[in-house]
Amino acid sequence: MKRFFLLVTAMALLLPGRVSAQTDMPFSMAAGVSLGVMDGAGVDLAFGVIDNLNVRVGYGLIPSFLIKEYGIALPEWGNNPATSTAMTGKLPGNGNLLVDYHPGGKSFKVTAGLFFGSKDFVKVYNTKALPESYQNAGIEYWIDGNTEDKANRYRIQSNEKGIVSAAFETIAVKPFLGIGFGSAIPNNRVGVSFDLGVEYIGSLDLCADARNRKDDLEHLSLTTDGILQTIYKIRGHSREMSYDKYVSYVDKLRDLPILPVARVSVFVKLF
Repeated sequence: MKRFFLLVTAMALLLPGRVSAQTDMPFSMAAGVSLGVMDGAGVDLAFGVIDNLNVRVGYGLIPSFLIKEYGIALPEWGNNPATSTAMTGKLPGNGNLLVDYHPGGKSFKVTAGLFFGSKDFVKVYNTKALPESYQNAGIEYWIDGNTEDKANRYRIQSNEKGIVSAAFETIAVKPFLGIGFGSAIPNNRVGVSFDLGVEYIGSLDLCADARNRKDDLEHLSLTTDGILQTIYKIRGHSREMSYDKYVSYVDKLRDLPILPVARVSVFVKLF
């Protein structure tokens, strides 16, 4: 992230100097704030380098107070007494580098660029520490959902603070393509800009650290079938799942390669 802010600073310092040597190339700059789906609240800098073409750099973050907690009841399981906890999540912030093209100098624009940040698209974890009995035993997990295949049995454990964490992982650099209305470099002092598009994420893999049969720690990609079988086992059920279609639908959703992005921004022209 430090590299991202260094890039923003360099653009702000170098571009005006470059333009001063080319007086026929108009240059302008604006600062803005944005609110959007998937990238949350953000701040932006926009640079008008040539006619009909603007460059935007920014950073967005979904505030933690907007993410709800969900209570979870953990029943008695083996030597582990019944207990409860709560699950919540955290979405790391993302930087963005976007280029707007306004055909004919109109309000309509076509935008292409990149969103980049952590591979952990969403982190999930329990907010109340698990009791020591759960910490030591961990939660059994079978890679392919087959609870009879001991070779594929893993143990997901909490850390020393009793917290179990996992993350939905994507690619770190996500290409973006979209359309919109309004310029990041307003004609007047203040202007509004709208964006609608999609970002390519590759896939949405739920991953966690777990110990194998040799007690070595591995970073696992958790399958839908394996997760549901594990939940059944914790709740005292041993029957095979009978809802293959449900598993199929969830897997298709997790394999969706794109996510929608919508945002509204307000820009103030600096010069």
